[in-house]
Amino acid sequence: MKAFDPYSIIIALNHLSDLVESASITNYWKDYVMPIIVVALSSLTAYLIAIKGFQFQEQYKNEKNKADNLNALILQMQSMHTSLIGIKQNYHKDLTSHPIQRALNLPLIPLKVEPVSFKLSDLAQLLYAKGADLDKSPWMNINSYLVTSSNYNMFIDMLALRNQLDDEVKRQLAPLLLHSSDDGEIKISDVFETIENVLLMRYLDLTENLVMMVDDLLITINDFLTNFPSQANKLIKKKFLKGYIFISSYENDSDTYKELVTRCKKVDLDLMAEVMMFDKEQAKKKYVQNSITIVTPKV
Repeated sequence: MKAFDPYSIIIALNHLSDLVESASITNYWKDYVMPIIVVALSSLTAYLIAIKGFQFQEQYKNEKNKADNLNALILQMQSMHTSLIGIKQNYHKDLTSHPIQRALNLPLIPLKVEPVSFKLSDLAQLLYAKGADLDKSPWMNINSYLVTSSNYNMFIDMLALRNQLDDEVKRQLAPLLLHSSDDGEIKISDVFETIENVLLMRYLDLTENLVMMVDDLLITINDFLTNFPSQANKLIKKKFLKGYIFISSYENDSDTYKELVTRCKKVDLDLMAEVMMFDKEQAKKKYVQNSITIVTPKV
């Protein structure tokens, strides 16, 4: 049996005393400073994540609004273009150069066309997001849309008035059809004798202005559809709109479409000037040089 050693017991008690004393000492860094730092870092990280998420959501909403405005604008212009094409299809193959023949060959067009207006505040957000060379990119200028919508709405009024005149003129010409030749044609001289001069002049003038206005608008909106989507597409930050659909291009290569966006056969300015009692320069200024189109310059 091992002998009892009092000295070993004293040593063990001293070690136990040291451990108790060490455990009772407060560690301020571990117990107070570190928890505060951890909480502060966690709060700061959560704040930064929240700010970043909020900024992303705001950026997403801004880019989505721009994409929606882009889609709405292109679809509205496409709708206008479709209406104009539908109207021109009624007469573009039948127009001759003689002012009276071309007026009579352009039928009454009872097509309901709605006036248009553009939301300028939405356009400003879309167009002026970045600077653009307005001379090279006219569709980045709000004035181009003001002119286009104004001309389109004027065209609607012209179409309604022209339909009224067409109905009046053809009612007066109806008796001539009963005595016309077998091919149903009416002699130009008979038209002059049957229709009063003021009514005939208004009829021809409005017809030529309508034909020119339709061609102007078709060429203008075709230029918009050809150039604007790709230009506006560059203004949208696509990284915020992954999977979101927006129109980025437009293309129509059909021969019929190309024919319809080309100007109609020109009126004979000499005959037009004679009927309207103008000189040729006045007729040229009114029925040729008065044309208004917006076209993107070719690079």
